[in-house]
Amino acid sequence: MKNQQNRTLGAFEKTFWLLDQIDSKDFALAADIDGIEPVTAWQQAIRSAQLRHPNLSVRIVQDQFSRPALEHVDQLPIPIRVLNVDKDYRWEQEVEKELAVRFITAEGPLLRVVLIQKPASTVLILAAHHAVADGTSLSYLIRDILTAVSGNELPAMNPQPSNDESLGLPEDVITALSDKQYIWTDQNKAVAPKVLSIRVNKEITDKLIDKAREEKTTVHGALCATVLILSRKMRSEWSDKKIEMISPICARRPLGLDDNYGLNITTHAVYFEGEQNLSFWNVARLAKDGLSGTNTEEHVKNYINFFRGIAFNSADIQQMIDILKNAFNHEIMVTNLGKIRYSTEFGKLKLKAVYGPMVRSGKGKEQTIGVITSNGSLCFTNTSDNPIDGLLEKMVKMITVACETAADVVV
Repeated sequence: MKNQQNRTLGAFEKTFWLLDQIDSKDFALAADIDGIEPVTAWQQAIRSAQLRHPNLSVRIVQDQFSRPALEHVDQLPIPIRVLNVDKDYRWEQEVEKELAVRFITAEGPLLRVVLIQKPASTVLILAAHHAVADGTSLSYLIRDILTAVSGNELPAMNPQPSNDESLGLPEDVITALSDKQYIWTDQNKAVAPKVLSIRVNKEITDKLIDKAREEKTTVHGALCATVLILSRKMRSEWSDKKIEMISPICARRPLGLDDNYGLNITTHAVYFEGEQNLSFWNVARLAKDGLSGTNTEEHVKNYINFFRGIAFNSADIQQMIDILKNAFNHEIMVTNLGKIRYSTEFGKLKLKAVYGPMVRSGKGKEQTIGVITSNGSLCFTNTSDNPIDGLLEKMVKMITVACETAADVVV
């Protein structure tokens, strides 16, 4: 391979590597596909995608300054687990299994694949380590694998620089030699995340898009309002609590990045307190306004600089981990990849729906709502160690009602 990736981690990449020492930050996407192909064809397609994306052939090692770095490894096959099942098999249980198994970052690779073969359809599950990828990366990787399995070539891409380098910021610098600090992650720590999913029909999805525009907010703002209102109603200890809601924001457009497989997000918190008597659409506007200005290069630079202050220029890994133990104390995350913007037709195969991102935060009662719109329909997932029972179904009902409700009515 000429497109080999060898460099130190950027600040946010290093943050995820450090957080992984505390608890798993792995995540997954699942693609529901009409049609089937032989296992060998999928294996070849995954290999082709690996040759295209440099970050799919790396491990994370520590250099002489204890800095974590991406290191290319030749002949690093991506594990593929294959299941032959009936048409009603619940794919979510396989995501639960994947999220319960830690990656060994010092060995790699940092991606695993599950291929669920049904009589007339396929579910492709991609589970990744967050230090080298984000949800959009997995969405593009699904596209590339389907492109390859349908018989098309995948041109190789150049190694992607860290966001720090894209912003003109220097790499992590240590001024003195130090002994390597080997991290011993507790691989045996038992975790049991639950994953639930639901698909919203196109009619309701279209109504939500139109109504959100009419109410001068966004679909994401409306979804944040839906999750917030229902979580307060369905979990009594959250009814009057100040709620922290996190939204990941894609950094590809502000930084002018391509479809490369890498970590290119920021996250932004919006706090809600005392909004319980507001109408649904007023809460949706609050959620939208709280994310104002996050889709800019300036925001990305400020975000990266914040984590550079925590994770860079220190050889004391344990000190950095201790600081990050108190990070990401949110109750809710709404991670919305938006619309699939590539064709869903791949020869004999059709990409029917994509679900995710599915990720567990590892703190306990958090609800992580993944959102992707494919073929005109919203797809929701909820990933949590302690999911709110029936949350997704009630989300669909609340959205349906809100689209028929006046702006000043409390839903």
